[in-house]
Amino acid sequence: MRNPQLKISNITIQPGERITVALPTPEIYTCAPIYIPIHIIHGKKAGPTLLICGAIHGDEINGVAITQRLLKLRLLNMIRGTLIVIPTMNIYGMMTMSRNLPDRRDLEGSFPGSNTGSFASRLANLLTEEIFQHITHCIDLHTGEPHISKFPQIKTSTNHPEATQLAYYFKAPVILNTQSSQGLLWLLNKEPNKIPTIIYETGEALRLDLRGINMGVRGIVRVMKNIDMLSSSLKGKRIPSSILIESETWVRASSSGLCEVFHNVGTFVKKGMKLARIFDPFGTEQKEEIFSPVDGIVIARNQLPILNEGEPILQIAEIRKVERFHLPKPASDCKSRSKHKSW
Repeated sequence: MRNPQLKISNITIQPGERITVALPTPEIYTCAPIYIPIHIIHGKKAGPTLLICGAIHGDEINGVAITQRLLKLRLLNMIRGTLIVIPTMNIYGMMTMSRNLPDRRDLEGSFPGSNTGSFASRLANLLTEEIFQHITHCIDLHTGEPHISKFPQIKTSTNHPEATQLAYYFKAPVILNTQSSQGLLWLLNKEPNKIPTIIYETGEALRLDLRGINMGVRGIVRVMKNIDMLSSSLKGKRIPSSILIESETWVRASSSGLCEVFHNVGTFVKKGMKLARIFDPFGTEQKEEIFSPVDGIVIARNQLPILNEGEPILQIAEIRKVERFHLPKPASDCKSRSKHKSW
């Protein structure tokens, strides 16, 4: 079946056409026009409409790098359906290398938005009206916050079978089950048509995570094959299945000081294993050791060397049962860091 025409920002895209649309955004006080570049590959044959978007926070650069590499793939010339790619949703934040919009609000918490609301709400409403009404699937690309490095992971709600399928197709090392509807996960409950949506998160704000970027590109291609946008006959590297995580916990500093962390993201740790040691930064003998409260995988790490009491050190995804994924064996001695096993 032939793909129908698509209209975005008053521009009509014909089947078989590949174009970039400049979506005008709400004005700032300088009156300088600002646009969101949107890349559209509109296949000749009908099929799903997949949205890939990055930098909903302006300092989250890994998603931008993933979309850049994705758009260079020649196999996209053979797609069925439509691929919509927005490398940077928060143009304002990227210009200032910050997470928020000019009104200091977070775009992630502003959907679906309103055309009479705040600046952030109006931008969210513009994206809802111009983009989200056309799509059938969504992959939202994120990184960790400043100084917080994330292990490559997928977030979605397993209450939505189609979203869960997307998560498993992507094959990130771990899948976190969440009931949050913040950000683009609100699309899971969008009426009248619920949109299967997953969040892929890797690395740290304002830092490129090359391993996570490559994993993200391969994951998107796997999703496109499994929802029949690309031919399933295209060969790809065989990847183990993901681990589904139902709960995770932050291990926090019980005192303030210089924090020496023994484990990187992706490391498997056992309950009672030493995670970190906190020293008095002023040279006294005072020190405190931090131990893992559960068996699990380190999925986030604070990169700051000095922490205040209560600040996060490591985030651990708790593992009770592992199926269809081979975990590395845990290190037996945290004094020898080179022996720590991770993905």
